[in-house]
Amino acid sequence: MSAQKLLDDSALENYRVNGFYFQQGLFKKSQIDQSLLWLQAQDQKSLAKSWTEQEPGVDLAVLSVIHKGNDPLAEITNDKVMLQMASELIKAPVYVWSSKVNMKAAWCGTVEYMHQDFVYWKDRGYPSDQMMTCIVFLEHHSFTNGGLCIFPGSHRKGFIEHSPFININGLSKNMILPETLNRLHQEHGMKAIEANPGDVLFFHTCLVHGSSHNTSPYSRKILLSQLNAVGNEPAHVVAKTKAFNLTRAEMELKESKRRLEWFQKKYDEQNTSNDITFCPPIPEHEKGGY
Repeated sequence: MSAQKLLDDSALENYRVNGFYFQQGLFKKSQIDQSLLWLQAQDQKSLAKSWTEQEPGVDLAVLSVIHKGNDPLAEITNDKVMLQMASELIKAPVYVWSSKVNMKAAWCGTVEYMHQDFVYWKDRGYPSDQMMTCIVFLEHHSFTNGGLCIFPGSHRKGFIEHSPFININGLSKNMILPETLNRLHQEHGMKAIEANPGDVLFFHTCLVHGSSHNTSPYSRKILLSQLNAVGNEPAHVVAKTKAFNLTRAEMELKESKRRLEWFQKKYDEQNTSNDITFCPPIPEHEKGGY
């Protein structure tokens, strides 16, 4: 990396106070276009490791571990200029430890409830929250097509309690409950991110953020390069990560069993009953047929 500073003091102060920094046009249009063309040329269904990386009507909703590839997306994820900016903001050298492309398809891309990224990392052995996410916008991004919303300054609260839930793919996720969000909104307000292809948003791992369903005719792809500070490497990473994954898997299994039992009971009742056991009610003159 270059020894010359890329960011001025106002950018560093903005990140310290608000928990994010927005850089317009960090990547050229040609580089973004090349990445999208590469992604479009792939067999989307074969890229999904399982149905949990798909969504209704979508063959591929998330593409993970892209920083280890040898393609245009990997080049962006490991971009030296972006990593140097992140290092200046976080005030430590950084490395990429996780990455993915999130694809909110037109008309049906699903919601990401308000949360902090740190909820997924804190129990894996990391000593502190000295971590960051860089979002590279691959397509036009706004509130209209399910764009990101953030609570500026919310990272200074530290970790906030989350509530676990099962998402549309049957996976264990975490969200901040509405009563807490109401207080955060009153204190910090909420900012909708407007961005163009090639822009980058750097934000602290404890910044509260989320995005809505995309019910627009415009798709919304973003690349996430998730960074950790050198010196903040996790301790006992194998044991802690295994315990974290098993806890999530246990919740997913428990919820799957609960749903199976409920639907099995519903099916059995409807199958053995001579009465209509589902809505809407059938009018009297239709019950005997014609």
